Amino acid sequence: MTTYSVIDTAARMLMALYFLISVAYALRTTERLHHVQVLGNSHVPFPALAFWIGLAVMTVGGVLLICGWQLQIAAWLLIVFTIASNLIYNRYWKVPDPVLRKFKQMLFYADWSVLGGLLLVLRDAG
Repeated sequence: MTTYSVIDTAARMLMALYFLISVAYALRTTERLHHVQVLGNSHVPFPALAFWIGLAVMTVGGVLLICGWQLQIAAWLLIVFTIASNLIYNRYWKVPDPVLRKFKQMLFYADWSVLGGLLLVLRDAG
């Protein structure tokens, strides 16, 4: 195994863990209710269905990343999901509290770094 393949595998595992841990956390009852409420408040149609679709996308994308199989599909699923969820959850420009606004802003840009990693997966899978 080359150094490149070890680094590539480690990077995919870390990205997969990010999404799969998020799924596990979101499945807690209080989190589930919170997410559905946020989606509804953001005018997402069928918020409960959207929540479950989001979890399915994160799970499938994460598992595909771990397996190293269908990496283009995994990357596109997670790219679209990350952009959509970032624009729904991290609208820092709408938050009046300066501390919470700064926190949301940091999350917003952290998600763009995840997108950078997913773009690298997409490049290497092609």
